[in-house]
Amino acid sequence: MAPDRVTTETRGRVRVVRLNRPDKLNAADPAMQRGLLETLRAILADGSAAAAVLTGAGTAFCAGGDLAVVRELAAGNDRLADELATINEDLLTLMLRRELPVVAAVNGPAIGFGAALLAMCDIVVMAASAYVSEPHARYGLAPSPALRLVWPELTSRLVAKELLLTGRRVGAEEAVRIGLANRAVPDGAELATAVQIATDLATVPRAGILAVLQQLNGPLGDRAAGSAP
Repeated sequence: MAPDRVTTETRGRVRVVRLNRPDKLNAADPAMQRGLLETLRAILADGSAAAAVLTGAGTAFCAGGDLAVVRELAAGNDRLADELATINEDLLTLMLRRELPVVAAVNGPAIGFGAALLAMCDIVVMAASAYVSEPHARYGLAPSPALRLVWPELTSRLVAKELLLTGRRVGAEEAVRIGLANRAVPDGAELATAVQIATDLATVPRAGILAVLQQLNGPLGDRAAGSAP
């Protein structure tokens, strides 16, 4: 785990998790992805945590994969591809089978891996200037398994295919309109809004939270576990 890549802040029964490479716009590398996976596992094992908020440090939520990593994948680095596939499969399964609600506070661009993280959250709050995009096809790469699985459920197969094929940017207002986000708020208000939602969720009886997550996320988790990454 790389603690500097992911940080956690306790706010009562809410845990605020930050992707923490602001100088790289929180671009994801294997260390960050492993760090996020281990951080989420620790929160889920923490009996005092009742909800989580996922956000990014600085001006971006997550600008996708680190360009050095993307170039290696495009060049056919099978070892790296296998490593990332394992991490992402574990993260996808964990996120879709967890028993704790996660709210996204999207403070800036959410690209590739960042877009996948949003798809795996339960409630998504986007700053007005933020946007989401999945450009893997433009690099000759397959789209994120999370987006292939979840986006058609959130919007429609036609819209999901358009976004995956073109990689175009979807702004906050459009994201709300087509079902990829819940709320668009003024820039700077996204974290406070997400924390308030998470704080409210922390007061909901655990049995009620579990019923919703198991019934809505559970079938997607089963599909993820039964398909190739």
